[in-house]
Amino acid sequence: MITLDWLRKKLAPLVKTKEADKAGIVFFHTGLQVSRFTNSQIHQHMADEERIIYFRILLDGRIGIASTNSIDEQNLKEAFKKALSIARLKLEAKEKKDIPSFRPLKVSSAFWFPQTAHTQAPARIRRLRRIFSDGNSHKLTFSGNLYNGLTELGVISPEGRVNYHTHSFAGIKLIASQGESSGYAHQAGYSMESLNTKEITNIAIEKCLRGQGKVRLKAARYDVILEPAAVAELIAWLNYIGFGAKSVFEETGFLYKRSGKRVSGEPVSIYDYGSDANTFVLPFDFEGRARKKAYLIKKGIAGEPLCDSNYAKLLKLKPNGHANFPDDIEGPLGYNLVMEGGNASLDEMICSARQAILITRFHYINGFLDTRRALMTGMTRDGTFLVEDGKIKSAVFDMRFTESCLEAFRRIKYISKERKLIADHLETLGSVYAPGLYIKGFNFTS
Repeated sequence: MITLDWLRKKLAPLVKTKEADKAGIVFFHTGLQVSRFTNSQIHQHMADEERIIYFRILLDGRIGIASTNSIDEQNLKEAFKKALSIARLKLEAKEKKDIPSFRPLKVSSAFWFPQTAHTQAPARIRRLRRIFSDGNSHKLTFSGNLYNGLTELGVISPEGRVNYHTHSFAGIKLIASQGESSGYAHQAGYSMESLNTKEITNIAIEKCLRGQGKVRLKAARYDVILEPAAVAELIAWLNYIGFGAKSVFEETGFLYKRSGKRVSGEPVSIYDYGSDANTFVLPFDFEGRARKKAYLIKKGIAGEPLCDSNYAKLLKLKPNGHANFPDDIEGPLGYNLVMEGGNASLDEMICSARQAILITRFHYINGFLDTRRALMTGMTRDGTFLVEDGKIKSAVFDMRFTESCLEAFRRIKYISKERKLIADHLETLGSVYAPGLYIKGFNFTS
């Protein structure tokens, strides 16, 4: 683990150079420890460390970027020289770029749990043995993973100012299986102690046992009740194809020329805010600027896209603190996405349904069918049930949907008051805080 003092003493002096107009540094580190299991047997313990230091060099409006994963002084100097050489070699820039300054933020240590960051395999094994024992009593098996680790981000401005943040994380993803039936449950948080593995185990078991005797439904439009994991998948894809400024600049996203216009139903409000404690906090972006609360959709009305300093200039908008990794080609993205909740409970949604499909989660989503409409296709997975007259009647074979996410959001009947933290699939960075949704007439194609 790198400390704030180390960044100030070892890296900050490197930005003070006469060889370039400006220099900036980004430090990013993740440590992931995970135990993976299949058929209630642990088959892998893995520890993965990723540390990367980016040098950004500005010369005559051109930026050169180079990186190293070593903190050795000689390697740091070589990476700096490489970034400088790249800036010198680039052709005349069409748009003059810059390395922005920022004010150092007071960052909380409330999200750092050292024991969780460094939990070793034996502690995870003890938890998993209890889970496997519960599965044996029901004659089913478990697959999935139990993980923990840490994330660190440090950004150094051309003036030598430093923003630094670190947090620990832990999570479990659990699939209970018996024959053709499977049930998924999950939880994530800042500490291993916050994980209620007994509750998660019981949810996965219940879904799996309910999944016996599946019925096949014909392709048609059905009301659906989406649990938070399914909603988070849709929001993650909205983020990827349309929340960022690059998709607006390239005229491919659903926010293009729609700011201030209605894009979904009035109950829908989605924002990104790096300091929202319901997500994995990342209070500043990769340019060091505060990640401001930015509504992408507010009461169904489109907001402004997520911007870094460069795209803000191109689109004549104000930057809102959403710069991505220095070498990323996707442009600004949300890492702390939140959908505001409603007034109903998931149980109330089920009780209200004359006929609906209850969906635990989606997979294999493809959101590139028509990005202007946010048209997507994907499959249900690990717990799909038919609800009739307010009760879960039977399990359903998995189905494929093809639907415009934004158009579906116009048909929302209820939004749950319960919301859940859903970690990014890479576990180490990014999260969605999502409610459940009751949507009318969701389109299934097979």
